[in-house]
Amino acid sequence: MLAKKRYSIILEMLDRDGTVHTAELVEALGVSSETVRKDLEELDRQGKLRRIHGGAVPLQQPEAPAPMVGYVALSTRNSLHMEEKQRIARRAAAMVEEGQVVALDYGSTSQVLAQALAARFQRLTVVTNSIQNALILADKPGFTVILTGGILSRDERTLVNDFPTGILDYVHVDILFLTVTGIDPVAGLTDQRLGEISMQNQMRNAASRVIVVADSSKFGRASLVRICPISAVEAIVTDGGVDPEQAAAVEACGARLILV
Repeated sequence: MLAKKRYSIILEMLDRDGTVHTAELVEALGVSSETVRKDLEELDRQGKLRRIHGGAVPLQQPEAPAPMVGYVALSTRNSLHMEEKQRIARRAAAMVEEGQVVALDYGSTSQVLAQALAARFQRLTVVTNSIQNALILADKPGFTVILTGGILSRDERTLVNDFPTGILDYVHVDILFLTVTGIDPVAGLTDQRLGEISMQNQMRNAASRVIVVADSSKFGRASLVRICPISAVEAIVTDGGVDPEQAAAVEACGARLILV
């Protein structure tokens, strides 16, 4: 497709939707995220739109608000970026071997990953603080599901604790798949809830490998609670909508990006 035609489609989508996102344009145009980035830069230079992180807005639109860092309900997150989360989950599941011990924390991406593990494997041990994850895996007879224990957080359907000792002091985890709400080179990996941070770090300390699973909307955000620096994880599995500059900055911190 010629650049002129791509420009026309981008502007039509922008006029229709009020904003365009890199991931949507990659799918609509059938080109790479790098081509989309260059197209948006050129249209910005021509004064036809204003490029922002992860997409573009009309030229007359006021400055985009800062990324949301307050609490977003699980029911809402379960409807956002689901295609991306499914691709991420399939790629993450491919990093696991039959019979391994896997840790899953809480959240919508974690639940999609639990479904991917159930579909792919016959025998795993899964350590989780998510009641939803446990229910997803409960019908797999070859799976051993270990709930971490603690106090029920009703809105997230998770178990949280600040106890000095717990089950994670006595188990070895091959891979922890860590979910986050913010990925920023300076702030590191962040989350939105104080209650879960202790459990996430207990899982991280028990794991030989730590892999972050997060869609591209999490990049460039810094949420309330700092989990760990980016350098503390092996890799981040995400979708192709990541801004190349953000991707380079994250990889410079020491974590490998795996784009799906």
